[in-house]
Amino acid sequence: MKKLLIIPILLITITVVAQYKQPKGNGIYNYGKEKVDKGWYFGLGLTYMAAYNNVTAEFTDTLNPTTSYKYIADPKGKFGALAEIGMFKMTERKIINYRDFGLTWKWFKGGEDYSGDTLTIEGSYGDHLISAHFNLGFRFDASENLFYVNGLGLNADYHIIKGRTATPQIPENEDYVAGPNAFLGELHYFFGIGFKTGKRLIIMPIIETPILALMPFNHIVSTHPYNNTRARPFLLRVRFMFLKKGSKSCPAVFNPMGIDPNNNLGK
Repeated sequence: MKKLLIIPILLITITVVAQYKQPKGNGIYNYGKEKVDKGWYFGLGLTYMAAYNNVTAEFTDTLNPTTSYKYIADPKGKFGALAEIGMFKMTERKIINYRDFGLTWKWFKGGEDYSGDTLTIEGSYGDHLISAHFNLGFRFDASENLFYVNGLGLNADYHIIKGRTATPQIPENEDYVAGPNAFLGELHYFFGIGFKTGKRLIIMPIIETPILALMPFNHIVSTHPYNNTRARPFLLRVRFMFLKKGSKSCPAVFNPMGIDPNNNLGK
């Protein structure tokens, strides 16, 4: 019977300890509520598939040495669009003090001009992707209303629509691929500049590009293959970040009576 009573006693003790919070400023470890800026965001922007390489090949006819054939694959970068939604949190920690996660719709557009023998083809692609992302970074406060943030993140993308006009394979080009896999996993780098508006709104332009392919892992480079050539995605967006009430950067509430039960005005 005594052994059976030990279990509920332990559960009650753990629950009481977990719910107890030591007042801020007391004790060696200074337990207290961390000052944070957090909330949700949505963003709109552009994508750009920057041309990565130009592939050329020239062959001589073995039966007629005076005749040669030249093949050229010239990639073309184009602008697409994106939209995103998610949540963010910024703390006062010294190293990793920024994080966010969310969902993004991406529209990647580009093409490839192919010429060989007497054949000339203009290839193109317009892929639509749904992406989940998670970012960690370091935020540097330049002033009360301006900060910079940069860091690394993970994105998992799935092609929901593939719109592609293929070009022929240049002879002996072993890197020819019709397009990326349906599912992609990548490590990316991002850099942003945040502007606090004085209200509960932060406007932050961001640039992002992948730096390492994680899935599939058979080709770890961060560019995307289309036909004979490759392209590097750049994501350019403006993010509108809405602070949750109680965030440290929220504007002061008008208080003509000077009532401050939580001593917030003195912080």
